[in-house]
Amino acid sequence: MAGGFQEKAGKRAAGSARGFSRYENASCLCCVGWRKEGNLFPEIDLDSETFDHQKKMKKAIAFLILSFLVIHSAAGEQRHIELRATRYSYSPNIIKVNRGDVVTIKLISTDVTHGFFLDGYERSLFSHPGKPQQITFRAGKSGRFTFRCSSACGEFHPYMIGYLEISPNTNLYVGWLLVVVLGMASLLVVFVRRKKPEEEKLFGLIPLKWRFELTQFKPVRALFKSRWFPLSIIILNLFVFTIILVAGFTGGFSAGNFNFGIMAVWILWWVILMLFLVPVLGRAWCMMCPFPLFGDWLQRRKLVGVGRKKSAGLGKRWPKELRNLWPLTLLFFVTTFFSGFFTVRPLATFILLGVIIAFAAIISVIYERRTFCLYFCPVSGFQGLYSNFAATEVRVKNPEICKKHKPKTCFVGNEKGYGCPWNELPYAMNRNTNCGMCLECFKSCPYDNMAYNLRPPGVGLLEESKSSRRGGGLDEAFKGFTMIGIMIVFFLTMQGPYGVFKDMVRAVSIPGYLLFISGHSAVSFIVVPGLFLFFTFISKWVSKNREVPLKRLFADFSNLSIPIGLAAWAAFSVGIILPNGSYLLHVISDPFAWGWNLFGTAKFPWTPFMTGFMPYIQIAVVALGLLFSLDYGFKIARNIYAEASEAIRAWIPIAFFLIAVHMGLVWLFVG
Repeated sequence: MAGGFQEKAGKRAAGSARGFSRYENASCLCCVGWRKEGNLFPEIDLDSETFDHQKKMKKAIAFLILSFLVIHSAAGEQRHIELRATRYSYSPNIIKVNRGDVVTIKLISTDVTHGFFLDGYERSLFSHPGKPQQITFRAGKSGRFTFRCSSACGEFHPYMIGYLEISPNTNLYVGWLLVVVLGMASLLVVFVRRKKPEEEKLFGLIPLKWRFELTQFKPVRALFKSRWFPLSIIILNLFVFTIILVAGFTGGFSAGNFNFGIMAVWILWWVILMLFLVPVLGRAWCMMCPFPLFGDWLQRRKLVGVGRKKSAGLGKRWPKELRNLWPLTLLFFVTTFFSGFFTVRPLATFILLGVIIAFAAIISVIYERRTFCLYFCPVSGFQGLYSNFAATEVRVKNPEICKKHKPKTCFVGNEKGYGCPWNELPYAMNRNTNCGMCLECFKSCPYDNMAYNLRPPGVGLLEESKSSRRGGGLDEAFKGFTMIGIMIVFFLTMQGPYGVFKDMVRAVSIPGYLLFISGHSAVSFIVVPGLFLFFTFISKWVSKNREVPLKRLFADFSNLSIPIGLAAWAAFSVGIILPNGSYLLHVISDPFAWGWNLFGTAKFPWTPFMTGFMPYIQIAVVALGLLFSLDYGFKIARNIYAEASEAIRAWIPIAFFLIAVHMGLVWLFVG
């Protein structure tokens, strides 16, 4: 290789010797001593071409040295790793090598058949108890790569994970650099554009007041006014959830990755919810959810037409002091204590969904309207909070028409539609939190004054609603922070390499399970909100404004937990669907594990999809969340403070908090 390069260098040197009749090498190429034909002694010509030649030769020598070093380093070391696999962890669970090392993995199964699949390298093998197998490969890519069990070994099989860390971790450093650059650039923009613009824009491009009404199209409005919509979708989902319940009941304690109930709810539904429905369509799932259907019938005695205006049940009102997100925050959080059961055990999923459906019917008999959805449903709380980021909204078109219209049929109902089941005031609504998108206001408004709009994503973070925001804002603040804490705990137990955490969440021992509950609670209710409170206090101190209360700063800036949480959950969901999505092809053909093959996919093998690109997707999602947080965060600061200098000073600590949080998320997903 070196000889070939020297030969080419020599040719280039000869070709560059213009102006001489003939050149001969006096000694060696490095001496650049040349002589004219007939001259016995070498002479050095000091013209510009000779200096150019010298530079080229120095570069060539440097290139040869660098190539030698790279080739030598690429050879790396021989690394032999004995990897022991036991339900549901590996030992060692984290393997550290350097780029260029030749790695030999010897897989030893200690209980049942286990597998080894390495993301990004697509290398795999299986090991039966007492029959070790090994695989050898060169660590040519740097970063953190997940290896996972590729043989169904039990209920927690999809979360049997380890890490191969290949230094240097360029993905981590690039992700950190991206976060810091975005954060510093946003601060620079803040200092350059100190004056509040006449028209607020998202990223300086999209006016926040921009709306595009989808219901201006007659087919869309006709659909929204039909009594069969969204009832038809609800009935379809009722059929799907009937299959889910049967699959959960018949599946018992079998492996969840081969059960239709587990895969449909905790893989497919959850991913669609967090990646599309909530961030784009808001509470669209509430619109099509089948769980309140029986309660609605018990209250109205009809499903399609408009029946009783007064509930057939007791019709009690929910206590005023509890009309906030606190009940939903606590109920959802308690539900997560059992995540190690209902996300992997079909029977546990059956029990959870059965309890929810039964409870929804019971609450509808005791309390009015959709009280269950507002204050009891485990998934309603975060949907309501995160729907404020959504790119769609239900709003009044012309408020003046509503002022003159009495009675307010959108709230009390008429012969064409029910009053708002969510106890919202559609004519005054300007926040998505409690809008369940039932579309009854479209049906009951005689002036067609309701609109379904597209809007800039995240604009709801700046909105304050007198009709739907209750609890002083602290209920929404803690809901947002607990969702971030839950995501961190879920990642460590489901996508992390730590077997001890998996044993805790599965309640292998009572002390371990109690430690999981206490640690989970501390992270979600103390650590995450406590860190934010600390930075909020610094924000108040550096602003030098003593009139704005700390509570308001905490509540208003806590809206930033919405884009942070959405980005974190989206990145988490990517880590769920890409490795495990192929199981869906199996379960749709054999939903009850009865040996069916309805669509010819029952034998489809487990095939991870694009797991090698997963770190890049997760970094991009986290960076997108940071962009929205930075943009809306400073807008919130300007809404709080009248003086631009105070807003800037107050914003700086919050901006550094956001940078630190997103660097932490990058580390969590790829570090």
